[in-house]
Amino acid sequence: MGHGFVHDDFHHLYSAAYHSTRHGLTRANEGQFYAPIAWLTHRLDWILWGPRPFFSATANLLLHIANIALLYTFVLKLWDSEIAARWSALGFALLYPANTWAVMWISTRAHLLVTLFYLAALLATLWLARTESHRRLAALAIVIFAALAIFSKESGVTIPAATALVLFYIKRSEDQKALPLATIIWLFAAQFAVLGGYAVLRARSGAIPMTFSGKVWYTYTPSLNILFENLFRYGWRTYGLLLIIAMAIALSRILRGCRLQSGILTLNDALFSIILFVITVAPFILLRARSGMYTYLPGTAAALLLGATANSLSKLPVIRAVRFKFLHLSPILLVVIIFSTLTVIHCLRWMRMAEVNTTVLNQIAAQQVKAEPGTSFILTYTEVDKAHWFPDSFGLGFPDAVRVLYADPGLNGAIVHHSDINTINIKSPVTHFSYSLSKEGEPQVYLMESQELRYSR
Repeated sequence: MGHGFVHDDFHHLYSAAYHSTRHGLTRANEGQFYAPIAWLTHRLDWILWGPRPFFSATANLLLHIANIALLYTFVLKLWDSEIAARWSALGFALLYPANTWAVMWISTRAHLLVTLFYLAALLATLWLARTESHRRLAALAIVIFAALAIFSKESGVTIPAATALVLFYIKRSEDQKALPLATIIWLFAAQFAVLGGYAVLRARSGAIPMTFSGKVWYTYTPSLNILFENLFRYGWRTYGLLLIIAMAIALSRILRGCRLQSGILTLNDALFSIILFVITVAPFILLRARSGMYTYLPGTAAALLLGATANSLSKLPVIRAVRFKFLHLSPILLVVIIFSTLTVIHCLRWMRMAEVNTTVLNQIAAQQVKAEPGTSFILTYTEVDKAHWFPDSFGLGFPDAVRVLYADPGLNGAIVHHSDINTINIKSPVTHFSYSLSKEGEPQVYLMESQELRYSR
């Protein structure tokens, strides 16, 4: 963690540093997503430690750990099983594509926050379903957590469906007394009122509209190909990976002397996990834009199925004794090692991108100590540096990176291929840098002489 900022991290840095609180709470950050709760946390980051990435990444890590703990608590309360809770939490922690992005990419804070409040709302729903003396307080807690989830990330809008699912599951599996009709009406009326307020504020924020045109990258595309491709991708990154862990647990039980039996998993438990997965993945399922983070919240639903499976496997009787009982741990240890190794590999990619961005900005600052007002910083390159993920490491964040670097919101910047420099609209004054690799293969940035940039004006 903390090797630097990548992609649209710079957008959040710039907005937290130079936008007013009113702007941050009412406008979409960089005109894409409306997530005021997430913006508040970025603003707090800036107030506490400024442009230091390690502390921002630490905040992401703490949120991720909190989500693991909340998932553990939810499963423990749901099924009263330590084994199910532990395996659900461990399985979620090992889902390396989403979890790596969650911690290493500071911009994904919104996904961590929506998951935090989502799980808190589901815990409050369990409380509501099982209490008689604190129903009003439990219902109020659900509405508060639902509101915080919705205003943290767009995917929080599915939370009324998730709370309804939990109430239905508890009623069906535990034969609980039906909640008073007045409580149910108030609960969902309040949640839909929050949704209505969010829809109005989002429409005025300048965020990308939720349409099915498919013309913009983050609008929905009504296509069966998109649907099936996304279902396969997100299903593999959740249920597929956790199935490998479940198989390791089953093999472990066999090595311990158990015999697998049919009916290990109840239909109710399987359907509960699958329906919750569908609910949580629904906001992303028709998007052409795909992200590893889109499996973070749905990963909690898949982890429920792993917990239920592990709990059932633990109840299998030992048919025959084995000599070396410690060997039964080997399949599980092997899977954990493989998943952990893949996590490290993913982390190295993010580290490399963050390091090259930090190197580029440090070298620019060292050669251009001050910047004239209104300066355009142009960084050109002759070929993509795949080893250091440049220029993809900056994405569209270079202009904001320059503004934060020189503490001047009036600056501008662009990263362009050397042959395309005449295609961009550049206004004087211009500072032109060039990116290349040294003889040792390390990134280097050097300032072009004034006569070398005359063609770019």
